[in-house]
Amino acid sequence: MVCTLAPDLLPQPRGESLFWTQGVRGGNVRAVTIPRNVPPPASSGSGMPTRTSPTTGQSPWVLFVEAFLVVNAVAAVLSLTFAPGSEDWFTWTVVPDASARLLAVMYANAIVLGVLALRAPDWAHARVVIVLITVFAVAATLMTFFTLDPFLAHPWFHLAYWLTGYAVLVVSAPAVLVWQERLHGGRLPVEVPLTRLQGATGAVAAAAMAVAGVAAVFALDVFNDAWPWKVAPLTGRLLGVWLGAFAVAWAWALWDGDRDRTRPLYVAAPITGLLLALVPIAHTGDLRPDAGAQLVVYYALVIAVAAPAAGLALAPGHRSATARLGRSA
Repeated sequence: MVCTLAPDLLPQPRGESLFWTQGVRGGNVRAVTIPRNVPPPASSGSGMPTRTSPTTGQSPWVLFVEAFLVVNAVAAVLSLTFAPGSEDWFTWTVVPDASARLLAVMYANAIVLGVLALRAPDWAHARVVIVLITVFAVAATLMTFFTLDPFLAHPWFHLAYWLTGYAVLVVSAPAVLVWQERLHGGRLPVEVPLTRLQGATGAVAAAAMAVAGVAAVFALDVFNDAWPWKVAPLTGRLLGVWLGAFAVAWAWALWDGDRDRTRPLYVAAPITGLLLALVPIAHTGDLRPDAGAQLVVYYALVIAVAAPAAGLALAPGHRSATARLGRSA
C-alpha cells in the first residue's frame, strides 16, 4: 500500500520546516524536522563556536589588525608627504625628501591593502594581507634594535611611539594568522585558478622584491650603488624589510593559487608601481648627478612591482564562487 499525505495536514513547529518522504510503503509516513534558516555555528576545532563579524565574516580580531594597520599608515603617509624631513612629525628625520616620499609610498600601499582586507568576505580572502603584515611587523621591529641611532637623536617618546605601534602588530598579527589558519586556512581548494600570466608576473614581483630587499637589509652599500639617490641605513633597511615581506606574500599567493583569494596583491600592484615611479620625477634635485644607470635599475624594479597589474587586467572574465553565492543569497 502506498500512502501519500500533504505536509500541511500536520502541525508545523514555528521556525522549523518539514522534509517529507512521500510514497512510503506499509502505511508508515515519516517526517524529518529540519531547522529553518539556522546556519551552523562556526567551530574552533574544539567544538566551541567562534564569533565573526556580521558584515564581512571575519573575526573581530582579524578586523582589528587590519584597521590598526590602516590607521597607523594614514598617520605616516600624512607626516611623510606634507612634512618630509621634519624632526617633529615622524619618529626620525628622513632625508632626503625623496626617501621620505619613498616611505610614504610604502605606507600608502599598506592603506590600500588594509582597506581591501577589511572589505574581504572572509578569512580566506584576507589572509594574504595578514601574512604580509605579520612578516613586516616582526622584521621591522627586529631591525629597529639594530638601527637605533636615528631614534635616539629624537625625544624618547618618538621611539616609544614607534615600538608601541609595532609591538601591537607583533603580538596580534602572528597570533591571528596562526589561529585563523588553524580554523579556516591551510591548503584550500582552488576555485578560480591564477592564469599563467598572473603566476608569471607574481613570480617576477616576488623575485625582484626579494633581491632588492636582501640587498637593502644586508648589503646597504651595494644597494646604494644601484639606487638613484643615497638612502640612509634606517630608511634603507626599512625599505628592505618591506620589499622582503612583499616577496614572502607573493610566494604565499603563488602557493595559494586562487585568483580571488590573492586579488588584494594584484589590485595594489599598479597603484604602488605608479607611486614609486613618481618619486624620482618629483625629486630630481635629490638624484645623483650621473644617475642614468641607477634610474634604469630603479624603474626595472618599479616595472616588476607593477607587473602583476597586467595579469589582473588581461585575466579572462569570470565569476568567482564568492560572487555567485552573493548573487544567489
